[in-house]
Amino acid sequence: MLLHRYDVVSSTQSVARALADDGAPHGTVVLAEEQTAGRGRLDRRWDSARGLNLTFTLVLRPRIAARDAPLLTLGAAAGLATAFDLRVKWPNDLVTGEGRKVAGLLAEMDTLGDRLAFVLLGVGLNVNQTVFPEALPNATSLAVIAGPQDREDVLERAVASIVAWADHPDRLSLWRHRAHTLGRRVRIGEVEGVATGLRDDGALIVDGVPVLAGELG
Repeated sequence: MLLHRYDVVSSTQSVARALADDGAPHGTVVLAEEQTAGRGRLDRRWDSARGLNLTFTLVLRPRIAARDAPLLTLGAAAGLATAFDLRVKWPNDLVTGEGRKVAGLLAEMDTLGDRLAFVLLGVGLNVNQTVFPEALPNATSLAVIAGPQDREDVLERAVASIVAWADHPDRLSLWRHRAHTLGRRVRIGEVEGVATGLRDDGALIVDGVPVLAGELG
């Protein structure tokens, strides 16, 4: 693991992009204690307690077609869920069996023609935080679940699980095994019904309707 460690950055995604543009190799990690402009999915702000949690971005350079990039996030989420005995909420959140959020993933990519040049996989993982703002009533952490954690050990396990599973041929099978979403009634935009399966391109099947992107309601 090639680790770039920072105290404060605008966002680990931005720093990782600059490194990737300069040729940073597969597996490069950008870790920061504090982000002044951290972001999650759908341009939401990502806040993390300083010194307690992990906020990092991993540079991935898989040799796959650009159209298969969404599968990398599913594989990474499934690997993380396995490493920390969590479940995956489609498309890229890690939750407890009761649905309380422990982590979120954010993927951005660059392409060369129809191939991937690199993927920046941002990870926000609640590790040792035990008290959360009222605005995050459904949040929890590894420490709440299993007691205080060694953040360095958690980082090593998290990165290893992502690298191992992001482009693993059995990643979708693992995702289905770790899924929190399947079998539950969900709403994504105008589509509402029971999530019955995950298609091989990563689409969630909701009462027979494939949904490739959106936010679970």
